[in-house]
Amino acid sequence: MSSTSDIRADSRDPAEAALWHAMFESSGLMAGAFELLDNDYRYLLANPSVAAFYGLQPHDLVGRTGRELGVSEAHISLRLATLRRCWDQARTITREYPFDHQGRAGWFLGTFSPIPGEKPRVSFVLVDVTERTQAQLEAERQQARLDLALSAAGLGLWEFDLAADSVRWDSRTRELFGVAPDAPIDYATYVSRLEPEEIPGMRARLDAALLGEDGGRYTVVHRAVGRDGRRRWIRGHGQVLFDADSRPSHVLGTVQDVTEEVESREKQAMMVAELNHRVKNNLATVQSIAAQSARRARGLGQFMQDFEGRLMALARTHDVLTQTAWTGAELSVVLQRELATHEGRVRINGPSVNLSTTGAVALALIVHELCTNAAKYGAFSTPEGRIDIAWTVPQEGAFSLVWTERGGPAVTPPAQSGFGGRLIEKLARGDLGGHAEAAYLPNGLVFRLEGRSG
Repeated sequence: MSSTSDIRADSRDPAEAALWHAMFESSGLMAGAFELLDNDYRYLLANPSVAAFYGLQPHDLVGRTGRELGVSEAHISLRLATLRRCWDQARTITREYPFDHQGRAGWFLGTFSPIPGEKPRVSFVLVDVTERTQAQLEAERQQARLDLALSAAGLGLWEFDLAADSVRWDSRTRELFGVAPDAPIDYATYVSRLEPEEIPGMRARLDAALLGEDGGRYTVVHRAVGRDGRRRWIRGHGQVLFDADSRPSHVLGTVQDVTEEVESREKQAMMVAELNHRVKNNLATVQSIAAQSARRARGLGQFMQDFEGRLMALARTHDVLTQTAWTGAELSVVLQRELATHEGRVRINGPSVNLSTTGAVALALIVHELCTNAAKYGAFSTPEGRIDIAWTVPQEGAFSLVWTERGGPAVTPPAQSGFGGRLIEKLARGDLGGHAEAAYLPNGLVFRLEGRSG
């Protein structure tokens, strides 16, 4: 076994010898030398800091192997790999590696150098970098958490150096504003991505924050065109940082794509306006139905029957429209709802036709009037009566419907047009943009309706 003096004697340079002495005397460094064995290493030299790590004196540590000191097999293999590479390649290696000994765990930064001679020996200098490494790992974990939070919230980060007029955008911000990953950015770059009419409002909020208003915080919402060419609504939050003299130095902030939120709010406003309009129209329709029903009724009982029947026709169509969020309704569905009480006596046939909300309500009221008349005077007034309803699409945006009654009593034209007839004509011309005509044939009523769809 080589002695400490033997190893030191290998160093002929006085400066190198002085360095060895300084390392061995330093309380902040762990220094010494190893001899490489077949599957382990042995301490040939160790300063007090190395010995203290194992709870020993230097003379008690020298001559012991890693296994004799209780080092784990995994750590022995890890260290031997570094020591053998250092010796085989005859070069100094510096690397960081973990340790775990008797409940104490951490990280060392080690520099390993081959010792000239025939036997494979390596000197080492270790620095405990546990605090630095843990701080670095914690910073990386915090960054990972931040990245995850930003990704989940769809946020982009940016920083504006006021003095240097330089802007830093992360990849998400660049994507939202349509700026290439490697393109230089300044304040003018940001302004160029905005709609001209939105620049004064944004600038006013930024200037107010630079003067310290609201603690230097501000929020803007504006449009921007992303790298994919899509126009988006962007919400930006900014925080001005002030130096020791209360002068603004930097602005930090986030941006977020709020297109769905803005569009949803706009759609909601439109729906509220549409609902208000629809309510007014429905009230006007109900008032007209009530007035006309009262004028034509031969008593309260008939008024209640006619008025309630027409209101129920409105309600049934509203149910259909509610299921489609008031975007329209299928012509066949409107017919099925209005004719549900006459199941088995009606046959319907025709292609798909999507009616507007106004058209669906109009058709429902027309069919209700036809059903009422059929029950009083036509096909539904006898057990054998049947009705065929067929429609075609003569051109895009239009439909042609034919209502044919058979098996009922003989019908004759009414002596005068009643409220139902006038209502049908008004709805056909106004809400459906077409016209209606009725033919009272010996076999039964044939009613034709031309209208607009969609």
